[in-house]
Amino acid sequence: MPQQSFDPTTATAVLKAAKFPRSGEPNDAALVSYAEAAVASWIRRSQHDRLHARALADFLYKAAAKTYHCQAILRCLLKVLTAVGNYTDAERALVTYLDLAEKGRVRAQKGSSFVDIDDAHTTVQTAAEGLQMLVRYVRDAGKAKETAEVLRGWIVASSAADGSQTGLAADKEAGTQETSGEDKMKILSTAWMAVGSAYNLEARSALNNSARDADAESARLAFDKALAFDDNNTEALYEYSLLLAEFYHDLDRAEELARKARKIDAGHLGAAHVLALILSAREKYLEARESCRCAMQDTTGEQRRRMSLAEKRLVLQIRMTDIALMEVTEGPQAALEKVSDSLFAVYNDLFTWDEDTVESQIHEASTSAMSFPRLSEKDWEKEKPRRDIVPAAPVPAIAITAHNGQEIGEAADVDDDDDEEFQRDVTPSPFSTSSSTSNSSGRNGAELNSQKQILDNIPRDLISNTSNIPAAILTDMRVNSSRSQSLLSKRSLILPRSIRRRLSDSSIRSRISSKSSRPPVTAASIIEKNKGGANRVLRNSLSVDDTELKTISMQCLREVWLLVAGLFRRREKWNECAAAIAEATKLGGAKEDTFTERGFLMSAQGRTADAMEAFEAALTVSIDHVPAIIGISIVLLNLPDKEQPVARDRAFVLLETTTKLEGWDSSEAWMLLGDIYESIGSEEQVRESWWRCVQLEETRPIRRWKVAWMWDTAQ
Repeated sequence: MPQQSFDPTTATAVLKAAKFPRSGEPNDAALVSYAEAAVASWIRRSQHDRLHARALADFLYKAAAKTYHCQAILRCLLKVLTAVGNYTDAERALVTYLDLAEKGRVRAQKGSSFVDIDDAHTTVQTAAEGLQMLVRYVRDAGKAKETAEVLRGWIVASSAADGSQTGLAADKEAGTQETSGEDKMKILSTAWMAVGSAYNLEARSALNNSARDADAESARLAFDKALAFDDNNTEALYEYSLLLAEFYHDLDRAEELARKARKIDAGHLGAAHVLALILSAREKYLEARESCRCAMQDTTGEQRRRMSLAEKRLVLQIRMTDIALMEVTEGPQAALEKVSDSLFAVYNDLFTWDEDTVESQIHEASTSAMSFPRLSEKDWEKEKPRRDIVPAAPVPAIAITAHNGQEIGEAADVDDDDDEEFQRDVTPSPFSTSSSTSNSSGRNGAELNSQKQILDNIPRDLISNTSNIPAAILTDMRVNSSRSQSLLSKRSLILPRSIRRRLSDSSIRSRISSKSSRPPVTAASIIEKNKGGANRVLRNSLSVDDTELKTISMQCLREVWLLVAGLFRRREKWNECAAAIAEATKLGGAKEDTFTERGFLMSAQGRTADAMEAFEAALTVSIDHVPAIIGISIVLLNLPDKEQPVARDRAFVLLETTTKLEGWDSSEAWMLLGDIYESIGSEEQVRESWWRCVQLEETRPIRRWKVAWMWDTAQ
């Protein structure tokens, strides 16, 4: 194919010379050849500015009108329309392309000729690119899954065509170039990776746990096949590691894949972020921070300004994860200083531009034309519980406890000392509403002896085969042949103490005092320090005629201010927290995330009525906003006894629904649901809810897993 770049004058001449084909004749070869060469050159030379891409798209529209059922033109249109962000027309081009491919396949089976058709491998490659577009930008899980099924059929067809003389003859007749064996392997790897991404998206959108598990398993099998064809496919390694960590809680395999992706491509930001979250789930906070630091060092100021919008947002997310880790290891004060010193500076680097670089801000250079800008991301996952920094034992201990926190069979003075040490060291949940970890008054010895765990209904193979039991559960059960049958209770199942610790509503304290000679960080000081930066960047973004850029630049700054608000709240700096929330509200108005943060602020101050009002407002905006559901449930379950029945019923409806939908991976939601089941004596449901809580908490990262998925922009 000639190495010819796109030129409007030449394109016009080619269009004038082309004639619409008669029945049974092929399309104008010069027109098709020039279109393919121009698009290939545009991709290869990173000619991705918006004006050039749109001119090329206009040419391809006119070329489509001068051809009949030409898959090559549609294939080119798909690439360019994806680049310019016209996903509606790109989706139409994909649908038409696949329809023509299917008609051509059927005719070939019947022995009829069909001119200008792509071979099976080219069809697989194009379908994979289109499927990635649907997953990453359109984000319609249903359409993506349907297209994935079509693509799987074409993968089978391409494999069959490799050994078919008929298929080879058809390729020669159509004038297609034979694809090398290595290229075929990479095409198939990319195709299976796209299929896995589609099922991954469907799993995130599933309406019940069984459907979610089935889609996650389909995604796992697809990623396995992708790596079987090309074990160096970094995108497959990255997405597979996230899938294993999030849906399967397999941190060992997930870490292995993420490290391999980083080894192959040290600049892969997604893999670096997943690795940091995995390490944080293992409570290896310093290693997690090192992963974040290395990822940030790999990007310079000039490089950041020329990144795609997806990459820009991911860089900011990595810095926010680093600050969350710093809050755990060094305390909220150090984290606030880091925000003031570097987080806004990173934002300024990412979203500062001049008139000459606005175009490159909007569209990225991509050799595959498949990693283009995306819409803004859901921001409610900013304030997640920080895990306590208890020195890791060989196996984390989750002890069988009574409601007063005392471990059954242990001396009270030892347990009290342990709880006191925890009160000094823990960095608790941002969902905190009170200053005590105890959830009930003390009980006498007789009651303690009767409050043993209900474990008799746990399958025997789980107890005999301890590899199926989470490490923390295994230690806490203290299972042995003489005791396992005595771990019974006729009333309730006590959620293990260490899980209660992580999810408790204890007072907000830092593990490290973080003494600093610097003046205290305030919202006003942050605004003053960055008024020439972030605010100017925001004004610039609002002056650019690009809705996507406006949305993402504003959304990113909003997320930063909500992070700041959470840090101030955990430092019990109420006025500063309120000021940070006000700054976030200026960026897009009052929404579920700002209402929810205000609700937690009111709750932390003991203003229950105001907290309820804020959480109600959040749910009015978004009925399935998980942090708001958790916040309002905590308030409802702590109302006076006379209001408990009605309040408990409402909390139950909210929690039971959210654990099937958006909150399926929220350990807080499962814990609270288990509390409700316990209060009504539903032992089987208590066991299921708390088992899920323990399973999630054992592999819980510093922030929610979904923040590491580059293409997740749910609001």
